[in-house]
Amino acid sequence: MVGVEIKGILVCDQNGLPLASKDVSISPGPIALLSQLASSLSGQRTTVCLENSEAFQIYPMNSLTSLPLTSILSDNLTNYCSGSISIPLIELNLKQTLLGGQSFRWFEQNQNEFIGVLGSFIIYLQRGNENLFYTFYTNVLNKTLLKITNENDRQTEASLILQNYFQLSVKLYDLFEKWCQSDERFQNQIIPSGIRVLAQDPLENLISFICSSNNNVQRITKMVNSLCQEYGKEIGTLNGITYHEFPTIDELDKPNLEKRLRELNFGYRARYIQETVKYLKFTINDALFFDQLKSSSVTEARKQLLKIMGVGRKVADCVLLMSLGKQDVVPVDTHIHAIAVTHYGQRKKIQLNASNYDGISSFFEQLWQPYAGWAQAAAFSNELRLTNNSKSSIQSTSLKRSISSHETHNQCQLVNYKKKGLDQLNKK
Repeated sequence: MVGVEIKGILVCDQNGLPLASKDVSISPGPIALLSQLASSLSGQRTTVCLENSEAFQIYPMNSLTSLPLTSILSDNLTNYCSGSISIPLIELNLKQTLLGGQSFRWFEQNQNEFIGVLGSFIIYLQRGNENLFYTFYTNVLNKTLLKITNENDRQTEASLILQNYFQLSVKLYDLFEKWCQSDERFQNQIIPSGIRVLAQDPLENLISFICSSNNNVQRITKMVNSLCQEYGKEIGTLNGITYHEFPTIDELDKPNLEKRLRELNFGYRARYIQETVKYLKFTINDALFFDQLKSSSVTEARKQLLKIMGVGRKVADCVLLMSLGKQDVVPVDTHIHAIAVTHYGQRKKIQLNASNYDGISSFFEQLWQPYAGWAQAAAFSNELRLTNNSKSSIQSTSLKRSISSHETHNQCQLVNYKKKGLDQLNKK
């Protein structure tokens, strides 16, 4: 649940849990009272009565770091393990990585606190100084996981899951040093450090980005969560929110899948998802399909992905980068295109299309090597952050993760040689 700041304070329930905004109804009178309390509190806990006579705990916002973590679990949910991983801040910007348009299963519970789903786990993450703190929850009937009874073994497993997911073996600091040498936007810290590429499940990633066609991050998130709620196994309820696993191919193979997804406002993407499920289950019919693509060349893996209805170049490239280990692939959407125009000399009034997609992608792959796809993730996440922080654009702009509905399926101001490079590409 999301804590609500009201004029400098946080309203919590009697167990010390921050209340979601939908649970809080406060008239102007109590707000004035709470505002007065905020100026008098010095870290202690105080109880006040709101209009509905329920008792709430009031904390000054500067005392949040000392609040105990309390969670309400449903009967079918159990605490699997808790622990921490030491990782420098420069190596992991948690918020911009999780909410940067890569995965759509994470939300920010409180500042620097996130909850999401990986496989059969609900995962709570918190960034504290140089540590990443975690708590894993799973269903009490998940005997495969719960057979591991040793707490150290569970922590080892959880740590391995997170290290793989965040690809912590990749030293981001070293990459930034190299990007700074070729791109002044990195060198001048216009693009921040710490944004990592998440190693995601291929099926979940593929379907999520099929949903991204002519769409924005908020709506993609809603679609993905609707899909999980409708077809995925329930894991359990944490702090009043029920979480589900991402559905398997078999769970999605329903006769009325397209019809139901249209009812859930997936639009034309409903057919793409249904055809993707059929293609993977009956045409490919190979559990090792994605593993084989990992060992294939970029060209061959992309060719195979483009055979799937609803998958165009951008969707294929997202899967290549985020699920198949092709770290130098640069997906290009409308906003990477805008970045190219604004900062790297791409001629204006040229719409992003299939013919110039390859030129822009190739340019950035050469400019940002090695691991150009990681530089792209940082640039896109930064664009998302700037858009969300811009009051003028929040009302009028939806940051998209797509080319268009017609898709076939420590950091640099302008540098003259870069502009020349893109101009040459545009003339081809």
